[in-house]
Amino acid sequence: MILTNSSLHNCQKGYASVNEKRMNMLIDFDGLTIIIGIVIYILICIFIHKKYKKEKIYYVFSTIMFCYFMCIAKLTLFPIVMIGLPANIKESINIIPFHNGINRTDILNLIMTIPLGIGIPFITKINNIKKILLLGLCFGLGIETIQYLETFLTKGFSHRIIDINDVIFNFTGTVIGFFVLYVFSRLFIKMKEENLNAFWKHVYKTCDSVSIK
Repeated sequence: MILTNSSLHNCQKGYASVNEKRMNMLIDFDGLTIIIGIVIYILICIFIHKKYKKEKIYYVFSTIMFCYFMCIAKLTLFPIVMIGLPANIKESINIIPFHNGINRTDILNLIMTIPLGIGIPFITKINNIKKILLLGLCFGLGIETIQYLETFLTKGFSHRIIDINDVIFNFTGTVIGFFVLYVFSRLFIKMKEENLNAFWKHVYKTCDSVSIK
């Protein structure tokens, strides 16, 4: 589940009424989190460069995707609120699809993962429909699993809903993004590759490899 500003505000209003003696601790997406993410990204780039000798333009696209994944983490995994409230994990899990219909959060989850389906073929070999279907499923399940694991830090209390709908809409958004890339690629590869600079050559190469088979 994406934690929007309004839902976070509601959480904070609820916490304000809790006995002040109870523990209240916030692990937020702050400067330290960004620094840790950048360090990990640099180490990954060093490994990729030594092992695969990628061209410089590859790291332009990988940096764009790194920024995207950092935004995803900020929206879906932070803040981690540790507060002395009773465990509510059972009430915070929904495994019934569309139990309350389709809401704003569902649409945001779909929109959030459209860039994943578009961007991931530019930095990986996930470039056909079978791989994208698997990626979309694993990505949605991965986020919800991490959100569930966060409850171990909060002694079973969650301010999010761990929702099967999130998995469904993350999956759908990823697939939609890939089909957007596929349609674009069919048009783009009609251009002559020799007239393109390094950036557009990488785009051309990626588009040429995209397949719905």
